[in-house]
Amino acid sequence: MQSTLELWTLDAIDSQDGFTPPYDMRETIAKIQALPPFPGTAARIIELIADPSADVDHLVDIIELDPILTAQVIRWASSALYGYRGKITTVRNAIVRVLGFNFVLDLALGLAVMAPLRAPREGVIGTRMFWIHALASTRLMPALAARTSVGTGLKSEEILLAALLHNIGFPLFGHQFAPEFKRLNQLIHVNPTLSIYNLETFVFGVNHAQLGAWLMSAWSMPQVITDIVYHHHNPFYRGDHDVLNLLTYINDYLLGQIGIGDAANQTCSDDIWAMLELQPTTGFEILDTLQDEINTITEMADSLTTDPYP
Repeated sequence: MQSTLELWTLDAIDSQDGFTPPYDMRETIAKIQALPPFPGTAARIIELIADPSADVDHLVDIIELDPILTAQVIRWASSALYGYRGKITTVRNAIVRVLGFNFVLDLALGLAVMAPLRAPREGVIGTRMFWIHALASTRLMPALAARTSVGTGLKSEEILLAALLHNIGFPLFGHQFAPEFKRLNQLIHVNPTLSIYNLETFVFGVNHAQLGAWLMSAWSMPQVITDIVYHHHNPFYRGDHDVLNLLTYINDYLLGQIGIGDAANQTCSDDIWAMLELQPTTGFEILDTLQDEINTITEMADSLTTDPYP
């Protein structure tokens, strides 16, 4: 972790309220009595994920209990991103004709998990960028996995779940610690060459990976997602889900190169690429294929963060 900030320019932002870095939030976190409640829809989806007899009917029943979630899934399937030319009017059609069972299962879980988190929309770590990054990741990560022999054992639903939720710590940060979140956004703006992950760790004593894993653990989310949320900025993590973690790390690095997400200043050495048995040129070729979809992805993220939910 960086011990100094080469562009420590707090004078460039409003600090009249006595904010003095570095500020360690760990004591504040320890005093929190309650996290946002685990959404009921998310709990039902978690049960469905663990049920080997789960089918489309079960998933449709859960989604249709929530009118806003229903509308979002139908809108998702109707977007230009998936190229379906017919008219989608039901959740069942969205699943069967366009999106597929596993994708809708993970998408519904991601949307439900985000529902109780009220974080600022704008900025590099705001909810708008969270969704642009998450949606782009759902396109990029499966494509990367398909080009590496190391990733053949990965489950598609786990790839999608990791893509959607690995940065969940940022919305929690904004929801639970609004003044600090505002400060972090300001610091990112005036220190554009610094790693956001290192910056938040230095200033606050914690980072979004720790906060996100704390939330996932408190909500009893699947262990795979808790591990990826916690380790996704560490390519040298070794554990049950290290290949998926590497995939997430490289995904973030690539998206950072086109200004999406929090990893614009994240390094990715040849050794890291080699661990995933990918060439950097291959990764950038796959990234190039995503460029045509960015406008549609951005429109979808705009619609998600304009609505009252999530």
